[in-house]
Amino acid sequence: MKKNKTLTSLYILLIIFISLLYYCKDSPIENEFKYPPDNEHKVSISQGVWGNVWFWEGNFMPIIDPDHAKITPVVREIFIYEATNDSMVEPPYGTFHTKINSNLIATTYSDEDGFFQISLAPGKYSFFVKEDTLYYANRWDGEGHILSAIVTENNVTKNQIDITYKATF
Repeated sequence: MKKNKTLTSLYILLIIFISLLYYCKDSPIENEFKYPPDNEHKVSISQGVWGNVWFWEGNFMPIIDPDHAKITPVVREIFIYEATNDSMVEPPYGTFHTKINSNLIATTYSDEDGFFQISLAPGKYSFFVKEDTLYYANRWDGEGHILSAIVTENNVTKNQIDITYKATF
């Protein structure tokens, strides 16, 4: 009698386990989030910086619901300055700025796929995108420079620009 109860309990646990596996197979954890194309195939410069400008919107917490989280390639004006840190922007210590107090090197635009490229002399640069009337950048390097990229002679550097102020992580 005791053996039958144990065997019945094991069958029930096995059925529950198999049911969980079956019903969890379409879980957002298993569905790989779809990123926009990288656009590396569009690079046509031999020295400078290329990248993508992607707008992140929605909830990107550990379980991503693709219906409520999306990354969209966007057209934006990109401002390239000499390497810039927080002491050179107004207001300091944030992702939105009203003024950049370093030398403007160049401007360019991303295309409808979010792709941009720009030929630059060797050096270190900071990248900002224009969001309405403000400059946006949300990443710092180990030396405190804002959204920086280093260009070396005869090399092209990738600098991904992610606009994330409407995303939750």
